[in-house]
This record gives sequence, structure tokens and C-alpha cells, in this order.
Amino acid sequence: MSQDLPPSPFPYPALEDWLRAKVLPFWASEGFDSASGAFVEKLDLSARPSEEDYTRVRVQARQIYVYAHAQTLGLFPEGLVLARSAYDFLIDNAWDIEEAGWFHRLSRKGSPLDRRKDCYDHAFMLLAMAWLYRATGAPQVLDRARQTMAYLDRAMAVEREGAFDGYADYVVPADEPAPLPRRQNPHMHLFEALLALYEASGERGWLDRAGRILDLFRRRFFSPQSGQLTEFFDNDWHETPVEGVFVREPGHHFEWVWLLHRYGVLAGEDAVLPIMQKLFAWGWRHGIDRRESGAFGAYDEVDPAGQVLKGGSKRLWPQTEALKACLALWERSGDRTAAAGIDPLLQSMFTDFVSFDHALWQDQLDGAGKVIAPGIPASSLYHLFLAIAETLRVAPNRP
Repeated sequence: MSQDLPPSPFPYPALEDWLRAKVLPFWASEGFDSASGAFVEKLDLSARPSEEDYTRVRVQARQIYVYAHAQTLGLFPEGLVLARSAYDFLIDNAWDIEEAGWFHRLSRKGSPLDRRKDCYDHAFMLLAMAWLYRATGAPQVLDRARQTMAYLDRAMAVEREGAFDGYADYVVPADEPAPLPRRQNPHMHLFEALLALYEASGERGWLDRAGRILDLFRRRFFSPQSGQLTEFFDNDWHETPVEGVFVREPGHHFEWVWLLHRYGVLAGEDAVLPIMQKLFAWGWRHGIDRRESGAFGAYDEVDPAGQVLKGGSKRLWPQTEALKACLALWERSGDRTAAAGIDPLLQSMFTDFVSFDHALWQDQLDGAGKVIAPGIPASSLYHLFLAIAETLRVAPNRP
């Protein structure tokens, strides 16, 4: 479908070496706690592990995904032992042996600190298990994924008029109210995980479940008239503001573009292309910084009219998702606007957020380009690794 990209001044051949020789080894050493057998939550600005005594289950899951995926690509096979170790850490400490499901947060030694069950965490655990199974073939990993999905269906699935209507965001202790607002975001990552489980196992049921999430996306999250993705809702799926503001996140528009492309490839579904195009068009028009100062990249938040929120701040992850969306739309349809966005996104990302000289990143900048993130969260490696892996897959030999 796509055509060859034109020559580029960006050093594409350096991307693989950067992952293989700098990023993955660094986060396997400085980003791994050998005492606990788990990954660290974040680094401080001096690149040392934070002394805060907690880790989120989603961060462990994301790092398991990264090192399992890297093993399948032959980029850093020795990282698989770390992924296995972190998975064992979660099995021993985060799995609720009485009720099933995964706790939200643990101490660094593994004691549960927050026993809430978060749908977002479960989505990332499913993604981690998909890739760990793909890397190892261990049947018990796939069995645990099935148990996790059974828990979600039993404890979090919502029905309305006898039909599936998404998942609750949380299961909380009986004496706590369920937090609001509801989010589209956990469903997006559940969609991602279900596709990965189908790819890893070949079991059609996972793809069918992804189809149910896609139907929910069409009914609840996406406006075909405007091309916008709604983020936050009340319990009846009515949009709700956050701190008085209705929010649109360009990064999630772009993330859905890539995921719909993956679904289209796996399901042989061409009807996703018009949705991809509308999401991309809105995000690219309203969510990209094009000021005369020369700044470029995806904003964190805008409102439904496209007005920039949060002072024009930019985190690393929306940049990676914009890059993935450009790659996906170019790969699927040869879209020229998407193709033209690949180089500027890579250039701005490697100017403002990351560097070929080391394995660290600036996680968030304000509207003037000043660093405002207080540390270096390990969770961003998931976004960065996948975006670079996709660039290497789609444009491996670009001059």
C-alpha cells in the first residue's frame, strides 16, 4: 500500500544501535533492582533510582513487555531473564490469591500498598503476558492471561440493556466509592493487549474480544462527525469535564490510529481506514505545535475547539504516538501528510526529549521548552521502545 519514503537526513541506521547498545542495557542495569528482582519505578534527575518505596504494577508490566518484545527482535536477548524475574515478582506479590486480579501498587519489596484493581493495570498485565508468552512459549503465562480476562469479565464488565458496555475503571474495597470520571484510556490499552494476545496465541477469541472494544469505541468514544476522541465520562457515558475543562488528548488520537491499523491487519478489515484518517486529521490539525519559533511536536492536551491547554506542555509519549500514527497511516494508505510527518517528529524528539548520546529522556517540557518533569519515569520506555521498533519495522532501510 505504501510507497518508498524519500531520502532523509535523519540517521535511521543509528536507531537500532541506540536501542541495542544504550537504551536497553542501561534500563536493564540502572533500571532494575536486583534485590527485589523487579524494575525500578523511576530515576531522579541525576539518573539514580528514586528512593520512594513503591512501584506500580503497570510499570512492571510495561518493562516486562519491553524486554520480552526486544528478545523476539533479537535486540537484547539477555533482557528476557529480567522480564521473567519481574513477572515472578508480580505473581508472588500482586496477584490476589483470594479474589483474583492484580493489585494496583506494591512496595519495592513486594508488600501490597494499594489493593484497588485498576482496569488500566490489567490491560498492561495482559500485554506483558502476551509478549512474555510470545518470547518464551510458557503455557502458564497464557493461562494466567486467561485468568486475568476471566476476572475482568466477572468483576469489571458492565452491561446495559443486556449488552456489553465496557469495563468499570476500578474495583475498590467495599468501604470506598469508585472514583470518577470513567476513562476511554483503559479500553484503548485493553484493545492493544487483546490484539497482542491474538498474535501470540492464534486464538480467535482474543480478536473477537478486541472487536467488542472496537464497537464500544465507535459507540462511546469516537465522533465520526468531528473526528474527535472523548476522554472522560460519567457512569452513563456522558462526557464530563476535568477541573471544569473538556479535554482532548492528541496523543490518544494518534495512539488509536496505530491500534486501528493493527486491528485492520490482523482482522483483514479495511473499514478502519476512514476512522484512522479522521482521528489523524483532527489530531494533526489541532494537536501539533507549529509556532513560528520553530517548536514542533504533539501537545499534551487541547480542548474540543483545538485551544491548547496546560500552557502548551508536551510529554514524551504523545511524540512517540504521533510518530506511530504517521507510520501506520503511511503504511496502510501511502498518506503523504503522514509520510511528511515522520522526519520532523523524529528530529524534534531527538532534539527536545532524547539523545543518541545516552539512554535517558526528558519526560515533559513546558510551552517554552523548559524541563518540568521532576524525574525520569521508567513507564515512558514502553512508548519510546515501541515507536522506535515500529520505525525499524516500517522503514528499516530508509536512506
